[in-house]
Amino acid sequence: MSPSTSVPARRRGLRGRSAALIAALALTAAGLLALAGPAHAAPIEITGPADPVPAGTAYTYTVNTFLDRDMTVTADLSGAAATFTAVTEDSGDLACNASGTHAVCTAANPSGRPNPVAITLTVLPTATGTVTADATITSFSLDGSASTTTTITPAGPTYTFTGFFAPVNNPPVLNTVNAGRSIPVKFSLNGDQGLNVLADGSPYSKATTCGTGTQDPVETTTDSNSGLTYDPGTGRYTYVWKTDKNWAGTCRTFHLKLADGSDHTANFQFH
Repeated sequence: MSPSTSVPARRRGLRGRSAALIAALALTAAGLLALAGPAHAAPIEITGPADPVPAGTAYTYTVNTFLDRDMTVTADLSGAAATFTAVTEDSGDLACNASGTHAVCTAANPSGRPNPVAITLTVLPTATGTVTADATITSFSLDGSASTTTTITPAGPTYTFTGFFAPVNNPPVLNTVNAGRSIPVKFSLNGDQGLNVLADGSPYSKATTCGTGTQDPVETTTDSNSGLTYDPGTGRYTYVWKTDKNWAGTCRTFHLKLADGSDHTANFQFH
């Protein structure tokens, strides 16, 4: 080989080895980035209920993070009185336990890394106020924290409902009545529970398709008082429902929603 051709050959060899080295380094870097999970995702996130939760009603937090070597995920509650009652995770790689206001999940070398993992924490609040939940992760390549808050409201009442009583029939019977009449809707809550037993906006009615079931006319009554009343002699409540003359020829479902969240209905056809 002449000197004029040996130098370019050596240069081509060097360029080839350099390209191979650069490719190897790129693959190694990509592998290290994969261990840390997606670059755009936070190391850990925690989410809870969007709406307030009544005291005494269990709810859940969800912690989202990534599987990694030597990982420890913790969650702690503070603020209004509440405790963890259960903790689960969806990978099968973590060992989790919860006690009081502290929960922890650990793994030395999870087989599913660097896949995402979701941890579900069940919480039971026992007092009103604001519960703060803090979550953290420490691992070989991840380190982060997140928090969220939940408003705890007073526990609502629960009622023992019985009804409806005459002159209103319960489903599936279709009560037939002249539009524009006032209808006494009678029910019992196992004694006098006061007059603040209705949910906001209750009672109300909604237009519905007229069915073909059993029909029964609403008997003529003399009730004239409007609104909700309680009769200690009978132990029953009466709500006088004033119907609209424009409802003639239609059917509606009457909804009596109580402050405990229960909803009691009756069906009407108007002439």
